Amino acid sequence: MKFKFENILICLDLTEMDDSLIRYANYIAKQFNPEVITFIHVMDAYEIPEELADSLDGSHRPLGEMIREEIEDKVKTNYQQNQDTDPQIVLESGLTTEKIIHFARNNGVDLTIMGKKIGFEGRGGVAKNIIGLIPSSVLLISETTQHKFEKILIRTNFAKPSVVAYNMARELSESTGAKLEFHNVYKLPFHYFPEQSPQAILKIRKQLQPYMKKEFAKFLKKYKLPDDIPFSYSVDVKGNEAQSLYNYAIRNSIDLVVTGTRLKSQLANVIMDSTSEKLAGVEKNIPVMIVKDINHSIGFLKALFE
Repeated sequence: MKFKFENILICLDLTEMDDSLIRYANYIAKQFNPEVITFIHVMDAYEIPEELADSLDGSHRPLGEMIREEIEDKVKTNYQQNQDTDPQIVLESGLTTEKIIHFARNNGVDLTIMGKKIGFEGRGGVAKNIIGLIPSSVLLISETTQHKFEKILIRTNFAKPSVVAYNMARELSESTGAKLEFHNVYKLPFHYFPEQSPQAILKIRKQLQPYMKKEFAKFLKKYKLPDDIPFSYSVDVKGNEAQSLYNYAIRNSIDLVVTGTRLKSQLANVIMDSTSEKLAGVEKNIPVMIVKDINHSIGFLKALFE
């Protein structure tokens, strides 16, 4: 499966985070030269009424016009124009989650970029709502994200979503020269072995080495993947795979964590696996890309909601 970066969507919310997102979009555009790059903002239904906005602004201009002007100024300041990709600005009104998902589905978006606010206000609720429902892959960055792809960590659980993540990471590596590494977090049932000391955990980890190598080799063979990509693993001691993965990424100066995800339906909701959702949490400032097979995602969502 080959991923494309021809149509990229960047979600803005008129906060300080927008500047970081626009600058990062500029970096992405230089790396992948997309055909379309769109900045979208959705005005919530409960935003300032135009009558009040008129009196506050004193210019009697529509609220949408003022917001568009603000976004245009942000883009002009932070995005370096080039002849190949002229950015589009889209302003919608209504429910943020619904409008962004609708736009992505109807316009063939390949990649959606959103913010994880580490220091700025906001808890990332909109991003979490969108990730499961949008058909495209999603890249989440923080305001501290550096503009580089040198070391990419591929989360693997030795299943099909890991192959989807690898395919995306390979595309990124071919464009940027980034080094790839597979990483598995082994979930040891510590409720059977409480109060394990760090020394005992280290011993268990060493004892796991032959088993982990064997499982990784079976994974590569099953999905016909190259065997020249480094593999590492860690042991989940607290029942939190996302935190273990994040800790490893921090210790090893990883620039991006790439994870595949499997969508499931639960009543009227769409849920991802919990690790992907936790990696998207605002408290984790390493960028994470949640990769989807776009054809599968569109089919899944269509069957669920139509």
